[in-house]
Parts: sequence; structure tokens; C-alpha cells
Amino acid sequence: NHPDILIPVKYHNEAPWLPAQRHLALMSAFRSPSGKLTCIMNCVFTIFKLLFVGASGQSILDGTTDDNAVPGADDLLPVLIYVIIHANPPNLLSTIDFIDNFTPRYITGHDEYMLMQFRGAVEFIKIHVTQALGSLFIFLGSK
Repeated sequence: NHPDILIPVKYHNEAPWLPAQRHLALMSAFRSPSGKLTCIMNCVFTIFKLLFVGASGQSILDGTTDDNAVPGADDLLPVLIYVIIHANPPNLLSTIDFIDNFTPRYITGHDEYMLMQFRGAVEFIKIHVTQALGSLFIFLGSK
């Protein structure tokens, strides 16, 4: 319930999102950029599956849903931020650079969407960590 990570209440029952966190924990076991990228894709896809279940329970799986019950980017991003923070994958920034530098440029469609969402979540975390550290240094400097 962090004020900057606004996960909608209807998805709180899906927390702590352990299946998605496990995919990120596996990233360090892979040496190739495509293996690491697969872990990211599996993480985001797992979150989407959990969001679908949380949105309206079994009705989505039965095909009896309305458009309001389908989760979108506004639902995905806060959960993805939460998952990345709690999974705390080692060397995350260098892993993203590694993927960017050594993955062919033909990533399109769903894979590109999921990677962009992941990058956006990481940038959000970087900005907030930087702000928190800046506030800490100001606080410590005032003593």
C-alpha cells in the first residue's frame, strides 16, 4: 500500500506475486541475453495471467467478461514495480544493458510491449531511489 505504487484493490488478493518474482530470480542463472529476456517476458506474462484472474475471477477464463474487467497497462505497471522491488534481481541495470546491446533488434509485438513495460518499471524505481537517497543526504547534512 505504498502511496506511489497504486495497485488497484481488486488485485490485492493476488499478492505477493511470487510466481512472477520467481521468473526474475532465475535471470542470473542465464548467460545469454535471450535467456534473460525470456525471464522478463515470463515475469510480465505471469503478472498478466494473475491480473486476469484477479479482475473478475473465473468469468474471464469462461469467456463471459466485459471490457472493463480486462486489465491493461495501468494495472500492470504498479504490480510490475512491486514485483521487481520484492524480487530484487541482482545486477538488474547491467542485465538490461546487456539485453539492449546483445539482443537482435527484431523484438516486436507482445515481447516489445512487455520489455517496454519492464523498462518503465525499472526507471520508476531508479527515480524513486534517487529521490530517496537525495532526501537522506539532505536529512543527514542538516544534523
